[in-house]
Amino acid sequence: MRELLSKPRPHHYLFAHEAVRAVCAYNPSRFFAIMASSGQAQFIDWIWGLVCKQLGDQQPNDFKVSDIKVSLARLRNHPVVIFTMPEPRAIAEAHFVVIVLTAEGPADTPPREIPFRYFTLECGVNMDATRTERTVLCEWTKKGHVNYGDGPKAKIDELLDAIGFHLAAVEAP
Repeated sequence: MRELLSKPRPHHYLFAHEAVRAVCAYNPSRFFAIMASSGQAQFIDWIWGLVCKQLGDQQPNDFKVSDIKVSLARLRNHPVVIFTMPEPRAIAEAHFVVIVLTAEGPADTPPREIPFRYFTLECGVNMDATRTERTVLCEWTKKGHVNYGDGPKAKIDELLDAIGFHLAAVEAP
């Protein structure tokens, strides 16, 4: 079992849990459009700059923004953006961030009202005597952070299957 840090690294945590979510929430359709465009890398650099500025313009010494990988997919006919984060080294650091655009809405829908779902697959540990590592599937909702408990292996396909289950739970057949 590897030794985990006592607390999450600020850049890692802030990027995955707050910055990307806030930028997406401002205008989800625009966020998805940029993530699917040639401006993706520049956009991610801009979000990273926001994180660094909030943390006093410091840079982490163990990873850089280029270590964050982005891929696009579809899940239950919804567009998906997947952030593969640098390897988590503390509880609550994310393996992945998965954002699902659940509806576009009519043309006159205010940007901030376009629905999306924001999932994280986080590093966790079993609370028994073994303290072995596990993953934890979570979602950020308007009410806050929701912990769904044990997550799948830190593999994109297994994570998308687990998220598909949660999407199906609230969608009409």
